[in-house]
Amino acid sequence: MGAEGANEVQATGVIDIVFDVAGSSVPAEHALPLLEAIVEALPWFATAEAAGVHPLRGSGTMYGELLLARRAKLVLRVPVSRQDDCASLEGRNLAVGTQRLEVGKGVVRPLRPSATLHAQRVASAAPDDCGFQDEVAAALDALGVASPFISGRVRRGRAGGRAIAGFALSVHELGAEDSLRLQARGIGGDRRLGWGIFVPAKTITTAD
Repeated sequence: MGAEGANEVQATGVIDIVFDVAGSSVPAEHALPLLEAIVEALPWFATAEAAGVHPLRGSGTMYGELLLARRAKLVLRVPVSRQDDCASLEGRNLAVGTQRLEVGKGVVRPLRPSATLHAQRVASAAPDDCGFQDEVAAALDALGVASPFISGRVRRGRAGGRAIAGFALSVHELGAEDSLRLQARGIGGDRRLGWGIFVPAKTITTAD
């Protein structure tokens, strides 16, 4: 398993493993079957602290499928201690609903600080945006992060018979330590289903 930025110090105890994947599409509501396929190959992933699955990149269709981007990757966020264990996922053929994903080589990608982080979706029990912002403020305070944030579009998904709802979220004006901490810890639940995973984004500045 290769590594990007091998000389970079990883102080968070958490890394991303980026796998090549071959496949044309997956079901639109693929998060749970994808997780189940990963856990079948990596049983420890079901309970590992900080473990998460980045949302797959693709385009939705009217037919209940997500067409995967040409260079889509399967990205797992895992504890550093599990880095070598992830190698057993290479070469696997994952059954994701009625579709299959062939997993290629994995590359270690250390978390890198960014002044702005974005999560496509953060799970929330709040009934509206105001309630969500209260939840985010409390979560950031618990992490010792005092940065401004902007909530985005409503997000909805399903995991089996369970509905999951939340919002997109960007946090900006982050210092390096806070940025790494937020990436390592995330906000909200269902990280293994692709919720609450933060990645570097373009810098957002507040207007005067």
